[in-house]
Amino acid sequence: MRHSLTDKDIKDLKYQCRMGVILPVLLLIISNMIIFSIVYINKIEYSNIMFLISVLITVAISVLLNLSMNRKYISDIRNGEKCFEIKNIQFKEKNKDFEAGSATLYIGQEMNEFYRYDLIIENTRYRVDKNLYENCENGDEIVFFIAPKSKFLLQMELKKNTNL
Repeated sequence: MRHSLTDKDIKDLKYQCRMGVILPVLLLIISNMIIFSIVYINKIEYSNIMFLISVLITVAISVLLNLSMNRKYISDIRNGEKCFEIKNIQFKEKNKDFEAGSATLYIGQEMNEFYRYDLIIENTRYRVDKNLYENCENGDEIVFFIAPKSKFLLQMELKKNTNL
C-alpha cells in the first residue's frame, strides 16, 4: 500500500540530491580550469573548436554524473508516493553523548552533554527524537515510510499513532 508524499518528504528527497549537484559542479570547474591552464598558460597551439569540444565533453560528463547520482531521488519525487513497512522494536537505548569540540576553550572546561535516543530494529540502530523514544516500548510495531526507488527512509511512526 502506498501513500502520497508530503511537502516535508519532498524537501528531504531534494536535500539528498545535493551531493549529486555539488560533485558534478566541482568536476566541471576543476576540469575546465585544467583545460584553460593547458591552453592559455602553456601557450599550446590549440584551435577554438578543440577547446569548445573539450569544454562540451566536460559539461556532458557532469550532466551524466548528476543524472546518475540523482535519478532515483528524482524518480521518487516525480512518482509522488511512498511505501511503508511495519517492523517490531527489539529494544531501546538511551546513551549520554558529548558534543564534539565543545571543551576546547580552556583547560578544565566540561564538554556539553546530551542524550542520544536509539531504537534497535532488526539489529540496526536508528536514532530517533525524544518524543518517539518515550512513546514506544520494546515489542511495539513501528511503521517505516520509505521512498520506493531510492529506499530512503523518510519517516518513522508508531503503528498505534497511524491509521493503517
